[in-house]
Amino acid sequence: MGPYLTLSREAGAGGSELARKVAERLHWDVLDNEIVEYMEQHYGTPRCLIQRVDEKHESWLSEILTSRIGGLGFSESTYTHRVAKLVLLAASHGNVVIVGRGAKYVLPRDRGLAVRVVASLDVRVHRVMNQQGISKKEAHRWILEKDRQRESYIREHFQQDDTDPHLYDLVLNVGEESLDEAANVIIDTVRRWSDKQQR
Repeated sequence: MGPYLTLSREAGAGGSELARKVAERLHWDVLDNEIVEYMEQHYGTPRCLIQRVDEKHESWLSEILTSRIGGLGFSESTYTHRVAKLVLLAASHGNVVIVGRGAKYVLPRDRGLAVRVVASLDVRVHRVMNQQGISKKEAHRWILEKDRQRESYIREHFQQDDTDPHLYDLVLNVGEESLDEAANVIIDTVRRWSDKQQR
């Protein structure tokens, strides 16, 4: 299994874009929104239901409604289990960057690296405003809600605090540097880690 890189990110920090830059330069695959597409195609689950539970923790009532609408026992728990299987499969092939979804808690720590990408709230708000064409207030609200959903999802399914820096091999604050510079740091870290593994 491996090598792999898991990338956890604060909302609006540019984690998905950074993951693609790293994967492209390493000639690795990337697994991010592809997870949603795979679940839709492989299991025939409507995208609207997948997006409802992807990195989110639903209330018990909402989960019951989702499972009724989705049929075939589809729920947040079912989705999380299926994502874990997909993450394990991808990591077993190696040379993959996996974005979010608790991947670092599913995979063996000694076979890959775990990276966390953060930025100040101000930087994230401006990035989201530009990307989504929304107001500062809307961007602020979107970021806080997205962060809350992701943290709740990780706590519920993996009993971990995803914001704890001790859980990562590398924590990058991308507020003061470009995503290209951040990609350089990650790639250098991956190469040094890979060299150590070969000794």
